[in-house]
Order: sequence, then structure tokens, then C-alpha cells
Amino acid sequence: MSETTTRNLPSIYCDPASISARAAFEMANVRLVEEPAEADLLWMRKGYGDWFGKLRPFQLLNHFPHERALTDKGFLAEHLGRFSATQSKYDFDARDLTQETYCLYIPEERERFFRQLPETESKDNLWILKPCGSSRGVGIQILWQFDELRDAYANPGKYEFDPESDRYVIQRYIRNPLLLDGRKSEIRLYWLVASIEPLIVLLFREGTVRLNTMRFSLDDFENTLIHVTNVFQQKSHAEYDPSAVLKWSFQDWENYLIRDVKLAPENWVEGILKPRLKRMLSFVVEAARPTLAQDLGNGLPFGLFGADIIFDDTLHPWLTEVQKGPGLSFDDPIKKRVIPAMLNEAVAIMLEVRRRKQEGSRLDQLDAADGFEWVIRGE
Repeated sequence: MSETTTRNLPSIYCDPASISARAAFEMANVRLVEEPAEADLLWMRKGYGDWFGKLRPFQLLNHFPHERALTDKGFLAEHLGRFSATQSKYDFDARDLTQETYCLYIPEERERFFRQLPETESKDNLWILKPCGSSRGVGIQILWQFDELRDAYANPGKYEFDPESDRYVIQRYIRNPLLLDGRKSEIRLYWLVASIEPLIVLLFREGTVRLNTMRFSLDDFENTLIHVTNVFQQKSHAEYDPSAVLKWSFQDWENYLIRDVKLAPENWVEGILKPRLKRMLSFVVEAARPTLAQDLGNGLPFGLFGADIIFDDTLHPWLTEVQKGPGLSFDDPIKKRVIPAMLNEAVAIMLEVRRRKQEGSRLDQLDAADGFEWVIRGE
């Protein structure tokens, strides 16, 4: 490729922390540059907050100023609750989307949580405690006894768990999760908020299926190999078995559900699940949209997000969290097939959105969208 042709390619800046993204972009028809100010698109994991006020008109950045409306577990719960009380166009609300959740950092919600607990504690009443701003399953606890939690809020600083140093949500634990070969599982979706005005949201055609190492049981609640469906937590455990298969493809997953355990009908993913997931993501984005739309500045912020979905044994999907920069390494066969293609198409879509906004063209048709499917088309 000639130097002139190379100069005409769209330019991307990756910060030093974005190692996996840079490796994917090196496979694409783009030009990687070392100076952020020169780039058409900035891809950053760290320090991006400094750039919101410095973006040139139509310069892309892979973050929204207020994306914590989605990625912070507490703020997401708050937005979903408020939206449920006002929306009318959906045939479900937050109670169908997420398990019962209380934001313990809000005194009224904390009181409501403790007030609804039964007088007699029992393992039939399981809850999962999560730090609002953490990732990789860090800090998660499964509880059925609550005296220490009550005491921690009454006496901040008394325990290693300190509600003053972080914000927590507590969510009803799914006692009947969908099991794959006897193990707890979840799926990760990859989805793109390409524009706020007009609102453009797309979902990548394939995600990843993640499994725990050990067989599921309603016991040994401190064992992350049983209960916390996160690859980092699995691999960090002292008893982790490196030979364990922790990832399935969507196709293997669907084949298992249809043919091996006969829980799902033919064409379940495309015909039944995908429409449901798109409605869920639409609900989530519309709930957070008023906050996401704030302080956008001169540039074109966007977000490539992950969403973790756990299914119960009736195949009902439950959203557990939304991630920014969602696990973009591709060092295993499943992610190697999904991540580079997904990431490079997301960038191609954003460069097309940029061009169309510069031209004043419509955004309800995007030539670059192939593996990404429409969720919201410019409402």
C-alpha cells in the first residue's frame, strides 16, 4: 500500500492500556497514529475523562461522559427503576429485566431491604452483594445471614467490608440458574451505542457463553468456582483446573439446549431470544438516555458495551450488569472468532456515523453494519 493511500485511511489512536484493541485494529484497514489530536477516533481505557472537553468537532471517543449511568450497578438500578415508573411502550418493566435489587447506599432503600427480610434466616433466602463500581466479580458476596451487614452499616469501619468506602447493591440470588453440564453459566453480549441524537443502538450477532469450573450447588457460597461466573475469578482461584472449558460458542450453546437437554425449540436464539434481548437493551438505553445525553461537547462520544445475562432454568434472561470496554482480549478460540471481527466492525460503523453526521446524511441505514444488528434505528 502506497504512503499516499495509507495517509487517506481513517486514523485511530489507542492509549497504551488498550493492548487488545490495538491488536485487533492492526488487522483492519485503518491507520494507527501516536498522537491523539491527529486521530479521527480515540480508543482509550484510561485518562479519557481529560478528553471530553478537548475533542474536535466530529472526533470520535469510545466513552460517554456519563456512561456510569449504565456501567455502575447502582446507577443502572436507579435509572431502570425510574424508567419503569414512567414508560408505557414496553410489555415488561425492570422487575422482568433484573432480579429484585436494592441500592444499599440510599438510606430509604437500605431500610426497605432490611425490613422485608424474614424473621427467621434461611438459605432459601439468598442475596448477592455487589460493589457498584467494581468489575471482574471483585468483592461479590452471597449472603443469607444479615446481622453482620446490619452491623456494618450501623458501625462504619468496624469490618473489612466498609460501606463508607464503596457503594453496594444487593440483589436476589438466582437459585435455579440454567446449568450447562451441571455448571452455572451466563452469556456476554457486545453492543454499541453509536449515537444519542438520533439514538442508534446495535447488537453484535454473537457473544460468548461463560461457564463456571465446578458443578453448581446451593452450598459453599464462598467458593467462586461454583457461584461467580467470571473468568478472572475462576482463573484466580487456588483450585482452578486449567483444563476446564470455560467458554462455549453461541452455536454450541444453542445445540446443547435444543438437542442435548431439549429445553429450547428449534431456532430459539434467532427466533425467540434475540428479539427479547434487543427489547431489553432498548429498555436499558432509553432508561439511561437522559443522563447519557449530558455534556457531550463538540466531539462524537460513543460506547461499545458488554452485557452479562444469566438465565434461569425456564430460559428467562436476567441482566446482571453492563460493562464498558468489555473484555476485549482474544486469547482463546471462542473470543478469537468473535472479538476482532466485532471490534473492527464497531469502528467501521462509528467512522461511517462520523462521515454521515459531517454530511448531514440519515443514520437509519449503515453500510458497515453486517454482524451488528439493529436494536434502535434512529428514534
